[in-house]
Amino acid sequence: GDTEGALEAADRTVVAEEPSPWAEAHAALVAAGAHLADGRPELAVKLLTELPGEDPLCLVGAARAELAAGRPAHALELLDRMGPQPAPGPLIAVRTALVRAELAGSEGDREARRRLVAQALREARRDRLRRPFKEAGPWLRPLLATPALRPLAEGWLLPGAGSPDGTPAMSELPPVVEELSGRERDVLVRLAEMMSTEEIAADLFVSVNTVKTHLKSAYRKLGVNRRHDAVHRARERGLL
Repeated sequence: GDTEGALEAADRTVVAEEPSPWAEAHAALVAAGAHLADGRPELAVKLLTELPGEDPLCLVGAARAELAAGRPAHALELLDRMGPQPAPGPLIAVRTALVRAELAGSEGDREARRRLVAQALREARRDRLRRPFKEAGPWLRPLLATPALRPLAEGWLLPGAGSPDGTPAMSELPPVVEELSGRERDVLVRLAEMMSTEEIAADLFVSVNTVKTHLKSAYRKLGVNRRHDAVHRARERGLL
């Protein structure tokens, strides 16, 4: 991806009457991901651990960065700081399972690694959460090709027949009427993160009406009428 562009976008701040912890955490996650992609895990750790509060996604991101820096004990400590999550969202559950799987692999526990990857696949399958798997690193790809895990990934993460829960393979899905613009994708990404229209506008430095225009156009191109359906269709098509 465009890591320099991601860093520039994350460095921009929104002028608001009150600071937004969510916006700060989101910007830090984007920047940390860019640093990791460029082989700078130390900078990613620094960004995510200096944030106020204990945002679960930031803790998981910092744990992943600690692993990339070769400090598995620090990664485990960060995961343990999260404590039990009564009802974690799928994104948190998937990213946590993948980091714990990588940790288990670094300790030579192949069975725990397989079990945790399977857990992440089952959790991600319904909402087509592909990004955590793409960002996990090269250790994951060979595992996804194994007989135990491939059936859980086929049809939505890997090419193959329909997924085990009966949802269609990507080749069976209705085509997107027209290619999404870059801005429409930006809006959809934030929509998938449960941001409100106002939050998306602030994050993209545009007006609320502009966001609504992009949403209306994206809905038309995806052949849907609602937020949830737009996110689901975009994930099915690999657009998120």
